[in-house]
Amino acid sequence: MVQRILLSLLACVIAVTAQPLTSSYASLRLPLDGVGSHSARLILFDGPGATQTYPSSINDGGTITGYYADADGGHGFLRYLGGLFVTFDAPGSQNIYPSSINSAGAVAGNYSDTSQHGFLRSADGSWITFNVPGTFPSSSENPIVINDSGAIAGPYFDGSSMHGFVRSLDGSLITIDAPGSTYTYATGINAGGVVTGIYDDASFNAHGFLRGRDGAWISFNVPGNNFGLFPPTLSINNIGAVVGSYFEGDTQGFLRHLGGSLTTIDVAGATGTQPASINSNGAVVGAYQDSSSVYHGFLRIASGVVYTFSIPGAIGTFAVGINDRGVIAGSYLDATYASHGFLLIL
Repeated sequence: MVQRILLSLLACVIAVTAQPLTSSYASLRLPLDGVGSHSARLILFDGPGATQTYPSSINDGGTITGYYADADGGHGFLRYLGGLFVTFDAPGSQNIYPSSINSAGAVAGNYSDTSQHGFLRSADGSWITFNVPGTFPSSSENPIVINDSGAIAGPYFDGSSMHGFVRSLDGSLITIDAPGSTYTYATGINAGGVVTGIYDDASFNAHGFLRGRDGAWISFNVPGNNFGLFPPTLSINNIGAVVGSYFEGDTQGFLRHLGGSLTTIDVAGATGTQPASINSNGAVVGAYQDSSSVYHGFLRIASGVVYTFSIPGAIGTFAVGINDRGVIAGSYLDATYASHGFLLIL
């Protein structure tokens, strides 16, 4: 309690920048390649003075969170649908990685000072930090996720193996390990408190999992039982559908339906397809790689129709999130390999 009060007081004196985003270009239209003729309103953005900008999550109000780098290091941000841009740093942090935002505007992620910590930044700007019985893995690649009830989930490393955790709204934190597992990697949580991720069994075979709020576990497999050398982020929507990727000759996406059936997501002509997010309407976004090893964004609507898109002039386009209104957030690389943010309004 004392720590929470001190953090709230510190948050009041931290510099927070709020300004209209001058680097947004709301007049652009981006074609979506697929069935019929479709386009979306395109907005490009960067953090103030940023050398790199990495959006990570979008909520149903269209607010995007993520982090950006400038000459002073890494910072968190909120980019509101209307263009307002707010920057933030955790108290005493050296680097910060906001990775998820819920409908209320609360952001979860981790940051480092002399060690690593998880954080919850409420919509009013107040801070809560928390720790796990170990360390968080490479922060920018391993998300800590928050649902609309304020429950937070993610992975941590205890020095010998990976485990999942769930932090309840009241601050209590539990470790979760799939039954018989040697490695549990939690990456998603929905509004009902169902957690998804990947685990290895005693024979080092990889499986997907769902863990209910009541602690019940469901295991599922992908073709070849191979999630690749670097485990993907599995995303779960409020209906209970899960998307992710697996490796079988190349990287392919999958959609696990609520009933347990699996559908492959493989963009035509792609050498690799990596879904990143699914909304409650069943729309999936992510990135795919073409034969020239260039990444492009894709949108797969619930009917199974796939649309592809690329930011003009980009050498890589990566969609990272889609909200229930169909607004897509992501990043793209310019010719100098600098990363910038974008959103598409369908």
